[in-house]
Amino acid sequence: MFKNYFKIAFRNLLRYKLFSGLNIFGLATGMACSILIFLWVQDELSFDKFNHHADHIFRVTVKSSDQEYATQPPSLAYAIKTKIAGIENATRVAPIQKMITVGTKKFDEKNIYYTDSNFLQIFNYPLVKGNISTALSSPNSVVLTEKTAEKYFGSADAAMNKTIYIDNDIKGSNLLVTGILKNIPSNSHLQPEMLIPMELYDKVYNPIHGWTNFDVYIYFRLKDAVAPTASTLSNINKQVNEIYKQNNQEFPVLFGAQPLSDIHLRSHYLRDVPGQGNYEYVTIFSLAAVFIIIIACINFMNLATAVSGQRAKEVGLRKTVGALRRQLIAQFVGESLLLSFISLLLAILIVYILLPLFNQLAAKTISFNPFDIKIFFGLAGITILTGILSGSYPAFFLSSFNPIKALKGAKLLKSQKSFLRNGLVVFQFSIAVILIISTLVVYNQLAYIQNRNIGFNKENLLYMQMPMVGDLKNNKDAMRATLAQYPDISNYTFTDQLPTNLSDGASLLKWQGMDPKTQVEAYRLRVDENFVKTFGMQMLAGRFFSKDFRSDDTGYVVNETALKVMGLNINNAIGKIISISLEDRQVPIIGVVKDFNFKPVQQAIDPLVMKTNFGGGYVVMRTTPVNIQKVITSLQKSFHNVYGDYPFSYGFVDEDLSKLYITEQRMEKLFNVFSILSIVISCLGLFGLATFATQQRIKEIGVRKVLGAGEIGIVLMLAKDFLRLVALSLVIAFPAGWWLMNQWLHNFAYRIDISWITFAVAGITALMIASITVSYQSIKAAMANPVKSLRSE
Repeated sequence: MFKNYFKIAFRNLLRYKLFSGLNIFGLATGMACSILIFLWVQDELSFDKFNHHADHIFRVTVKSSDQEYATQPPSLAYAIKTKIAGIENATRVAPIQKMITVGTKKFDEKNIYYTDSNFLQIFNYPLVKGNISTALSSPNSVVLTEKTAEKYFGSADAAMNKTIYIDNDIKGSNLLVTGILKNIPSNSHLQPEMLIPMELYDKVYNPIHGWTNFDVYIYFRLKDAVAPTASTLSNINKQVNEIYKQNNQEFPVLFGAQPLSDIHLRSHYLRDVPGQGNYEYVTIFSLAAVFIIIIACINFMNLATAVSGQRAKEVGLRKTVGALRRQLIAQFVGESLLLSFISLLLAILIVYILLPLFNQLAAKTISFNPFDIKIFFGLAGITILTGILSGSYPAFFLSSFNPIKALKGAKLLKSQKSFLRNGLVVFQFSIAVILIISTLVVYNQLAYIQNRNIGFNKENLLYMQMPMVGDLKNNKDAMRATLAQYPDISNYTFTDQLPTNLSDGASLLKWQGMDPKTQVEAYRLRVDENFVKTFGMQMLAGRFFSKDFRSDDTGYVVNETALKVMGLNINNAIGKIISISLEDRQVPIIGVVKDFNFKPVQQAIDPLVMKTNFGGGYVVMRTTPVNIQKVITSLQKSFHNVYGDYPFSYGFVDEDLSKLYITEQRMEKLFNVFSILSIVISCLGLFGLATFATQQRIKEIGVRKVLGAGEIGIVLMLAKDFLRLVALSLVIAFPAGWWLMNQWLHNFAYRIDISWITFAVAGITALMIASITVSYQSIKAAMANPVKSLRSE
């Protein structure tokens, strides 16, 4: 019996080549898109779950005023480990960027982590060399990853027990390699290249600020016997808050606990580890994958029911010779499953071909192994579900034919069946139009971000990093004298941080007459007297720092937002006395600068306090665009004259700003791809239905031509029904797309308003594509010789 079913299914594939080809290609494309999306989703959801007891590991978070932070006071870790019974262990992490010397070579390393000696006992980062218990026990030890060990010494074996030098002012800068980490998995939110003991951190940063400086990440692990329930975490949070209050009454904050597996996708905290994802995007693309599969299934259902009239006599004959309805259903569902598995094989081939490009677009290193047990059963499940979903309605529909009417050739395709097919076409085009709207909105928002006035001129700003080594003042003076000689540099300034994404320096802002219960945090930026001029910023009141005023070391320049939170304005701000935490002095405001974005535009502008007198950081130069490469070459020579063989590091401010929105840019590219594919899949079904409708009306078209109907009139007659369906889909898609994209835009403090032009472009695009798809068959039918279609009459 099953052999017979297979033969019939195979013959029907060959008999209806066009419709079979459309079905297989549509299903394969939909499956391939969904597989790629689900691989991406699986990778995003897998972050940090490789750790043993990942569900028992948490990160401490803190809420201060209306903002939440990921960094904590260093002394809190030891306190919670020793005073809270349910916590088995706690460790600290403090990422830094330092210059490393290995022999005569120097390396600028950005992923160095200060960690406690128990770090490797909480996280599952295995050592290929060394002992987990003792690797970080010595204050002069260092643990490298395999990749870093190979870069420094050629191999992991050669690196063990070798010495490297960390260039800073701490004692014990010579570090002995005591362990080699297996390369960190890409699905880890922490990406250290080097681990050094936290004792070195305590030597750099005064331990007296252990309860006031919020600058380390703290992770803790619950005891195995303690269930990570909401009540348990609530109790722990209360104890953490009590411990903090016992040691610091000045800063009223509220601590919380974030599950390790939530950090990558559900982290909205300030001063967080860079490179985090967004759970909203996971949801959006998961829905897109489901919708694309649904579109492909709708194509199958529409085409199967459309051609069902041509199989009516087959059904009638089978029923006459005794076939039961369940046997007919099994036959037609079997045909659908056969198509699905053929489509799956083609989809797997498409995935293999497109995966490198997809990885490039998504910035991932996803691999695809269809024989992996989870993936294999997942693909089999999706294929069977797709086959049953897309074949169930045609199977029940075809098996319901009356055998007598079917054998007589009576009309069996009733109007309600056409109504269902039309409804499915409307549904799939609605999804496609929503994706088009989403693509346009994402594109417009990114364009707005990139072109928006952020408060300074970001073009032609070249920056160079200055190593924190040697006599910082003499090094800066030497660079200043050199830069003054370059004709292609119109202005330059020295600053401790680039004003593109400030993450360090948040402090409590205080002023005379403030409410004691009020708590305001402001960012600090150390600059020189050329900062405003170089960046092209605007002063609103007072003046900026100047060499002509020695008192500038005891004055602050603030932004507009700082004035607003203090209840001041540009007319009464100058001379007001303010202070920031960690600096035991009260100084006057000497100037007010117009607000500028120093963080991504997803976040509103925060209060900012600028001061002079800093040790090092960056020099930012305003250059001419013509000779930029010449400037870089000259800078490199000057840099090495001052800093010797230290690595030369430079960049452009506008490029750094663009990188802040790399996640949104990837989202835009993926939306573009999936929108195009959804339209292609929808049009495949529309083309098939238009072909079938034209074949069904071929004699009618012949009669109309004989009676004098023009070709344009026939084309419009055949196309209008389908275009009416597409127009109806626009009515559904427009409000749905508007609501969905407004939800996405809520993530941005500065955003566009969705214009009617977006909907007009999406609607016109959908109508034009549908018109082209339908018109091909319509024009072909209209131009056919009516004699050929009527000669059998």
